[in-house]
Amino acid sequence: MKKCIAIILAVLFIITPLTTLADTPYQGYNFNFWGVTVPAPVAYTPLRSFNLDDIDPELGEMSEPTDLHICPDQNIILVDSGNDRIIIFDEELNLNRVLTGVYVDGAFTEFNRPTGVFVTPDRDMFISDTLNHRIVVLDENDNFIREITSPDIEGLEDDFIFLPLHIVVDRGGRTFVIVQRVFEGIMSFDVNGEFIGYFGTINVGFSPMQLFWRLFMTQAQLDRQQLFIPTEFQGMDIDENGFIFTTNIERWAGANQVMRLNPRGQNVVRNFNDNSRINGDQWFRWAGALSGPSVFVDVAAMSHGMFVCLDSTRGRIFTYDQEGNMLHVIGGTGAMQGMANRPVSIVVLNDDYLVLDAHGRGRITQFTPTQYGRLINTAIRARYDGDEATAVVAWRELVALDENFALAWSGIGRAMLAEGDNVQAMYYLRRGMDVRYYSVAFRRHRLDRMQHVLPNVLTAGIALAVVLITLKIVLKIRKRGAAVS
Repeated sequence: MKKCIAIILAVLFIITPLTTLADTPYQGYNFNFWGVTVPAPVAYTPLRSFNLDDIDPELGEMSEPTDLHICPDQNIILVDSGNDRIIIFDEELNLNRVLTGVYVDGAFTEFNRPTGVFVTPDRDMFISDTLNHRIVVLDENDNFIREITSPDIEGLEDDFIFLPLHIVVDRGGRTFVIVQRVFEGIMSFDVNGEFIGYFGTINVGFSPMQLFWRLFMTQAQLDRQQLFIPTEFQGMDIDENGFIFTTNIERWAGANQVMRLNPRGQNVVRNFNDNSRINGDQWFRWAGALSGPSVFVDVAAMSHGMFVCLDSTRGRIFTYDQEGNMLHVIGGTGAMQGMANRPVSIVVLNDDYLVLDAHGRGRITQFTPTQYGRLINTAIRARYDGDEATAVVAWRELVALDENFALAWSGIGRAMLAEGDNVQAMYYLRRGMDVRYYSVAFRRHRLDRMQHVLPNVLTAGIALAVVLITLKIVLKIRKRGAAVS
């Protein structure tokens, strides 16, 4: 009994430092191969938290803020929707200017519940002026350029109202808009503001339970049943390569909440591990916890294929690599610094995260990476760039900090596989539960063994055959000699 207690205390002693590498009100964790949570060091720690009063008392309080955006010049834009204004700060969060409307043909028009903003590399600003049913385009001096209004196209309902929410603009000048109660996809417009078509779709599926009950429904019940139409997109961002990340509330458990859309609108997000869907907290999703499954209300693209998702259910931030592997989780729900009660938007400033919490007076929290978080970023970026030597150094430091980080073991194993060391690759890939690449390493190792052993086996077989034939001939000659004598 004493031995068991000593072992338990030793395990707790090992685990506790991993979850307290940073002074945070939340603990780090990750999911193993079976979807079970395992402890992990904290990857990001809250650096500061503030509201508008902390920046400039004359700004007053936020009211229903909806969006944050990082400009190409690193300015930060806050959409203070309830106060009908756009607030621009510099990188150090010093107040730059406040926009409450725009002059059109000499007449000033106030914003009416703006919800989203996007600034292009040319510094043109696109504002979704939602209850004015338009998108306003301004130049870098805040002068009016044009506006995008409700498209005149067939298929829209007679009572359709153009309510633009979130906007991104690609390098070709195409404008992509999430519009409220538009289920066909993201509306896209050309450089002149003319409607092009719908971009991206959300695949719809039935859950196994829904399929089961439909077997027993009458035709009348089926006709009365709610239509299974795609849900609306929730958040949107564009990465350095022009791919558009979107989030949605999936209708069935087999779908991902995140899509990475190429210029043709096809979802190309890579997710090799079927046990690790891009859905946030998996255990809560399957166990049906009271707070419900994670809901990704926003997404922010990072460099080298990484992206970060904001969970409005528990105030948590989930970071993934381009293959859909979850890298780390931070945050939570509460009033302490680093927690949120109604998070609505997230952006990436250099490697820091800025999270907008719309609860109460509104608050922005800045998170900065710990040593653990910086090592993960280094490893992922090095592997993305093909610099395996740098990646392996980072992976080895990571497994020294966190033996539960399967991706680090897998990263070392993949590097060994690339070097041709299949035996070592199998060891590390097995520890990382990387079934896909372990199979490759095992197949190559088996082929190597066959190539090494087969020549010896064939040589021995041929030698044995020669000996047997010779022996047979000798015995036959002796037999004939005995018969003659």
